[in-house]
Amino acid sequence: MKKILLALLIMAFPAQDAWAAGCGCGSIQSMITLAHMQTTQAVNAVTAAEAASIRSEILLAAQNIIGTIKTESATIVRAIIALKESNVAAIKGQAVAGEAMKTEDMYGKAAQPAGLCGASTVGAGIQLGAQAGREIHGTMREKQLAYSNTPGAKPVEFLNRVLADEHPTEKETIDALFPLESTLTEDQVAQAHESIKTLANPRPLPVVTDAQKSSPAGQTYAAAKKIHEARLAAVMESLNNHVVYHAPTLPEDVTTWAQNQWSEAGGNGTPPGIVDGKLSEAGLYKLLSQMRVGNPNWFMQVSAASDAGLLRELVVMQAFQFELARKNTELLDRLTFITSMDYLTRMENSTGKEMNDLYTRMVGAQQ
Repeated sequence: MKKILLALLIMAFPAQDAWAAGCGCGSIQSMITLAHMQTTQAVNAVTAAEAASIRSEILLAAQNIIGTIKTESATIVRAIIALKESNVAAIKGQAVAGEAMKTEDMYGKAAQPAGLCGASTVGAGIQLGAQAGREIHGTMREKQLAYSNTPGAKPVEFLNRVLADEHPTEKETIDALFPLESTLTEDQVAQAHESIKTLANPRPLPVVTDAQKSSPAGQTYAAAKKIHEARLAAVMESLNNHVVYHAPTLPEDVTTWAQNQWSEAGGNGTPPGIVDGKLSEAGLYKLLSQMRVGNPNWFMQVSAASDAGLLRELVVMQAFQFELARKNTELLDRLTFITSMDYLTRMENSTGKEMNDLYTRMVGAQQ
């Protein structure tokens, strides 16, 4: 009897209607959809809050970095102004290689990681070194021009100079023109000067007198000598420039800085490019290269450096790249000039006689 009554109740009230009447969301699928929407909204809210927090941290960090750069830039500008005034005073005084300089550091000592460029001594020293190089170059030019224009001298007299015991030997000539350590000694600079006179102009042409110039033949010779000497002078200028590049022109302050940098970078012995306690431009570039490309410690120093140290390293290395690019451009300019003169000389030798012969046939006589 009880079973019959239970069956009647189930038929009167279907299960779907019972579940629907007891559930406020309509169905189980609706419950799942609602839960998914609520979860998505919660995740989005948390993500938005985290994104806003991250943006705030990035903005704050950027503002701090910008403020630090502005502060350090102001420090750099003040130091550069002070350094420029100091350089002007030094150059107006005695601008030679041995001049002592008062320099200021752009940063405090605490901001200078070992092995990274940090001293304003280098920039000021290169300026004084360039001034000393110009003085050496000017002296060599003056002496070489006087040597090739000695009145009354005969070619055999110049050969006696070459054969003298004081003249540089073959080894001394090579060492003076192509130093193994990139920097010449003071004696080698003098040997290079003598070697250039011998290699470029061993027997200068005799100088004609005013009386000899009055004749047509004397005028022709004097004009040919001027052209010949001008071509030789241009070649000797390039050789002189090569010698000055390797001459020990940088001041002691730069040499001391280079020695300290080499030691801090983990180098042993005498730094590359320094000879007898002196340093040349070529030696300085060799040292800067060896301290980085040839020094495994440099990579670790860079990775451990402060932001100021990295900025300083980047700026100084970029400045040296500009300087090397300038020197390479100057070298290409000299090579172009020498090559053009060589072409003109070859053309003159090959076509000059033909043009003279043509003129003789067309006009009837040579002047």
